[in-house]
Amino acid sequence: MRWLTKLVLLMSLSTFWSGCAQQSERSASMATNDPVTVQLDMTAGMPPPTWQMSATQQSEFFTILQQLTPVEARKAFDNLGNRGFVVTTMNPARTIRVQQGFVWIIGDNYERVFSDQHNDLERFLLLSGQPTLEPALYTMLEKGIGQN
Repeated sequence: MRWLTKLVLLMSLSTFWSGCAQQSERSASMATNDPVTVQLDMTAGMPPPTWQMSATQQSEFFTILQQLTPVEARKAFDNLGNRGFVVTTMNPARTIRVQQGFVWIIGDNYERVFSDQHNDLERFLLLSGQPTLEPALYTMLEKGIGQN
């Protein structure tokens, strides 16, 4: 009976460590030391506002991103006007689209979709761009978040 208890304990620890390794692997694969560029994707006949995240902002961004819930694949909205934010990383090369409560992470050979149910990532990106955006545009975008 004692060996059975040890076996169950060993299997439990193995499962636990495996889960920790997967979470650590996911965290490591999300973060980057290279510049992260954010672009407000709007169709207004003008160049879209673009800015770079600071190292602190990058850390916060990837922390929020890792907490999102995966959902089934769906297409991004391609409406006129505000189409959310496009975040670009270089290494690894990814495009992260944040729009109306959803997040698409697009890499070389994959695309994943996540739910940003409370629009936390969208609010974070808007706040990160506040110094770059015109005050009236910032206010309009702030009021529009969560109005999907």
